[in-house]
Amino acid sequence: MNKYTSIIGFTFGALITMSIIVIGADLFLSEGIKPELLGTSLLGPVDAFGKVGLVFGLIGITFAVGGAAVETSLGGAYNFSQFFGWEWGRYRNASGAPRFTLAWLLIFILAAAILFTGVNPVLLTEYAVIFSVVALPLTYFPILAVAGNSDYMGEYKNGPLATALGWVYLLIILVLAVAAVPLLVLSNGGQG
Repeated sequence: MNKYTSIIGFTFGALITMSIIVIGADLFLSEGIKPELLGTSLLGPVDAFGKVGLVFGLIGITFAVGGAAVETSLGGAYNFSQFFGWEWGRYRNASGAPRFTLAWLLIFILAAAILFTGVNPVLLTEYAVIFSVVALPLTYFPILAVAGNSDYMGEYKNGPLATALGWVYLLIILVLAVAAVPLLVLSNGGQG
């Protein structure tokens, strides 16, 4: 079943993606439209199907954005639950995993509150990525140290080549971490 789901799903997804690219190139480029906003994606269905296309496009956007919001909130709650050792899981209902349920609802509400402030979510994500690069060496070094420790890893301890490559990678991310914030400032937040 997984094999067929993957084959059919990837094929369907690829065809949809190619269709979107072709429609976007045909519709947007010819009109000089830069589709930077979510609403501009509705121009394709409206152009092809009029008001019916608008309605179906709005329904599709609602499901896509709503699904992404719920999925992201659930992902955060899974992380909290895993970290703190809370009950969670596919086969638990809300009363069987109350802290998990509360966590995803609070994350969802917090995300909505942030959006209501008017903050640009794309810009917020860009800053979050930059500062995650700054924190990356702090999270990578303990993993590298444990991977080379025979007391913890036993026979699975990293060998000399893996250790050397790990240290090279740590140096690379250290350089990136040190350069991230100055580059953010010098490039005006990536806007040039």
